[in-house]
Amino acid sequence: MNPFRNILRLSIGDLLAKVLGFLAFVYLARVLGVEDYGALEFARAVLVYVLLFGDAGLELWATRQAARGADVATLAGRVIPLRALLGCGTFAALLGLLALLPRPGRVETLVLIFAGTLVPHAVSLRWAFMGTQRMRQVALALVLGQSVFLTGTLLAVRGPADVYVVAAVHLLAELAAVGWLLRRFLRQHGGLRLRFTLREAGSALRAALPLGAASGLALMSFNFDLLLLGILQGSVAVGLYSAAYKPVTVLLAVPVTYFVGLFPVLSRSWTNGLASFESVIRRSLLLTASLAVPVGVGGSLVAAPVLHLLFGTRYAAAVPALQILVWSAVLVMLRGTFRQGLNAAGWAVADLRCAGLAAGVNVLLNFTLIPGWGFIGAAVATVTSEVVWLVAATRTFGRHVVVVPLWSVLLRPLGAGAFMALAMVITWPLPWPARLALGVAVYAGALLALGGRQAVVELWAEERQVQ
Repeated sequence: MNPFRNILRLSIGDLLAKVLGFLAFVYLARVLGVEDYGALEFARAVLVYVLLFGDAGLELWATRQAARGADVATLAGRVIPLRALLGCGTFAALLGLLALLPRPGRVETLVLIFAGTLVPHAVSLRWAFMGTQRMRQVALALVLGQSVFLTGTLLAVRGPADVYVVAAVHLLAELAAVGWLLRRFLRQHGGLRLRFTLREAGSALRAALPLGAASGLALMSFNFDLLLLGILQGSVAVGLYSAAYKPVTVLLAVPVTYFVGLFPVLSRSWTNGLASFESVIRRSLLLTASLAVPVGVGGSLVAAPVLHLLFGTRYAAAVPALQILVWSAVLVMLRGTFRQGLNAAGWAVADLRCAGLAAGVNVLLNFTLIPGWGFIGAAVATVTSEVVWLVAATRTFGRHVVVVPLWSVLLRPLGAGAFMALAMVITWPLPWPARLALGVAVYAGALLALGGRQAVVELWAEERQVQ
């Protein structure tokens, strides 16, 4: 099966799941109000780090091992007990740390309820299906989980008094998704070959920690600003900033899932030789660059009406933040191939250095800009750190793996993006959906006229030769 077609299946499923989740949070933003919605998002930002410590990079490591042909039943027997142990330790540490957190409203209780997600997280077998490229089952599990979350939210949440219900519904949705994959896994493999020794656990953790640390630093670049905003400026600032971030999250739904699916494909192609690996890298860069540019151009020019339509006038102050943050989505789409390529080629430590540099810049800028500029400063910090990460990842990949010039890939999309922006500006009196549709059509036509079609044909022919 064509690996990109397989990734596309996962991306479509994840897009649908993200849209369902997005609709749920749009509803929550409206019924909870800015302050309580901000408290909810602050608790969810804490949850990200809770799950990170409960995993320590094991999901990525296990995905890579499964992609390289390891027996998944035996691997599951090693990974699940280790993740359960890490989850217990993380929950115990969380109980000790909660006293140190700011407590705006109901955050402490929300964090505790959300932390129950450590249970399904420990037994999740998503990595087994990802590593063996059974993306359809992962996509179905994602859609199932978000369908449960949206349905439960619409049925059970009516106002600020129901904010705890949101965390409980989230836990139920996670259990549904994990249960789906566990049932499929047991049907195929018959059971788990539970096997846990301290030596094997230590070996797995040593290999997984660089992957987990890089993922953690990437998460810091995305939501450390939410935590700092909550501490320094309170739940209202978090609510406004989260509203600005939500459309960006949806825009990144397909790209982020695409890169998750790309990782096992790159891991497998690496074993086939550098020529095969480079071909996949170049095709991936061409695809992501072509999609990234119109996201930035279109998102900046329709940010105000989109935010008003989704969240209402109470969130109007978040428009400038959305216009800035949409470019972080562009940068994530551009660097994702280099990052997954480094990990697949065994250069996880080099990827970790890039992530550490970007996270350091992000944290420094957030501490510098948030006190004076609030969530606008947080948005600027996010985009700046993403620029740093893209440059570092490009240079590191060229130094350790193979040189693939990014600017040569970007020239056509950037030229087409200029035509798209011009078309949307000169048609300003038209309704924004019409302007956006026209802009996308102009972009596609300009991209083809500038040689985009020929580039695709050349890369396809190159891949056939390699095969």
